[in-house]
Amino acid sequence: PPRRLRLAVTNSPVLPGLLSRLRERRPGIAPTVTSVYASSDSVELLEKGAVDAAIAADYPGLELRHSAAVTHRGFATEPSFVALPATHRLCRARDVALADLVDDAWFLTPDDGAGWPGVFYAACEAAGFAPATVHEFLGDSLQLQAMIAQGLGVSVVQATLRPAPGVVVKPLSGAPLWCRYVLAWRGDAVSDAQADTLVACASASYRALAARSAHLRA
Repeated sequence: PPRRLRLAVTNSPVLPGLLSRLRERRPGIAPTVTSVYASSDSVELLEKGAVDAAIAADYPGLELRHSAAVTHRGFATEPSFVALPATHRLCRARDVALADLVDDAWFLTPDDGAGWPGVFYAACEAAGFAPATVHEFLGDSLQLQAMIAQGLGVSVVQATLRPAPGVVVKPLSGAPLWCRYVLAWRGDAVSDAQADTLVACASASYRALAARSAHLRA
């Protein structure tokens, strides 16, 4: 029978491509997916042996922390972008400075246990302001983009996000925010060869997403 692989995944867009590539390259592996929001929760599941591997995220200077029973490897690092309503005063700008958004409301996802949203607030402080209005929001991408399209606020987004009608995605000037996607796994549950395959599949999935993102390619 196929070997089960218990995989915890945060809100990374690479999951569909990873699973399809894993099925092609390792048909003897049968992954089961557990959706987890916080990277710290993924690490906790790994430490307890509740999952075998996980896709998580960390930030520059805040590398994912875990015991020696767990190993991790980065497979993609990207600058964070900002999603604006298509009617925004900066919608035609090539890039947008954080300081130019001082008067805008923000949609931010909650604490992910790996450094977010602390890195966002630190970047705002470095830009000379503190966000006046923040909506803590943990919903799907379509719902978030619907609110942005209505002019209710702006949001930091993943650089591979496909903008919905009424939304534009722009790079932040100077790339003040970065995110790294990592694969973490238990050494007693995942072999080196299997880890190599998982990283290769995740990396290929990310490259395919990046190739379809006009604003990221630019």
